[in-house]
Amino acid sequence: MNFKAILEVIKNANSIVISAHTNPDGDAIGAMVAMGHLCAYYKKSYTVLLEQSSKAFSYLLKGCHYAFDLKDTVDTFIALDCGNLERLVGYDAYFDKAQHTINIDHHISNTKFAQYNYVDAEASSTSELIYRLIKEGNIPVNVEIAKALYTGLLTDTGGFRHSCTCPSTLLAVAELIQFPFNFSELYEKILCEKSLATAKLQAKAVEHMKQMNKPGMYLSYITSEDIARSEASKEDIDGVVSYLKTIKGTELIAFIYPKGTDSQTYKLSMRSNPPFNVAAFCEQFNGGGHERAAGATLEGTLEEVLKHVQDATCAFMES
Repeated sequence: MNFKAILEVIKNANSIVISAHTNPDGDAIGAMVAMGHLCAYYKKSYTVLLEQSSKAFSYLLKGCHYAFDLKDTVDTFIALDCGNLERLVGYDAYFDKAQHTINIDHHISNTKFAQYNYVDAEASSTSELIYRLIKEGNIPVNVEIAKALYTGLLTDTGGFRHSCTCPSTLLAVAELIQFPFNFSELYEKILCEKSLATAKLQAKAVEHMKQMNKPGMYLSYITSEDIARSEASKEDIDGVVSYLKTIKGTELIAFIYPKGTDSQTYKLSMRSNPPFNVAAFCEQFNGGGHERAAGATLEGTLEEVLKHVQDATCAFMES
């Protein structure tokens, strides 16, 4: 599948919905917003469908048509940064009813679930793929597109530190930062600033951190009580696993935390160094992601989930 075919579908669409994986991050939101502006360029009616409003990336939503639910049917559904249909939690029914479906993603675990699929696991981010799409269509970049794509590139490369960063990534950034927005301020805000609640949760996660079967393999968690005592929101949890990965000697970290108020549902977030493929590991729990960053959702008590993940990790490393 090439970008020309995808652009033709968009040009011929009447109404378009754009969505991404559950709990959208900077890359997902940046890609969706940029795609929305692409649709607007073609004078197409579109809605960026968000699971929730993200305070961290709310600056991208100004001038973008977004909603948390839909009343009308749409003929074209564009899924971005989403590895499988199950990750479109709550919005898969809209996807199923759409006449045309498009899937653009960079996750190695992507199942190519749409009619039109563009998946490049070598790309730094889905935002970089949207940048390519915009260039393919000779669509003029404006400051809102530049800001959105820069956000996606910045977040999924960890500030251009991760191995997914390549020359094409930095060439895209070189063009984007020519537009009049304060890119250094965004860098500081997105990657360096943290809330007091996040700092408290990081301290708790370090306290709970323990080595698994091999040196460098660690398991950590936080509890509902930890979150309540820290007065933390869901967004305050997002930076914890990356912080744990920065601890010297850590080759793999599995971090577990409660999903919402449901005491029987937990999120697993993993980070690793080569050669540990955490995307392949998370697939056994119907999760996925990247080779070095992936996640999944598990059911059970905290003790059951911790034991399940530890046993599965040990078995995975020995296989």
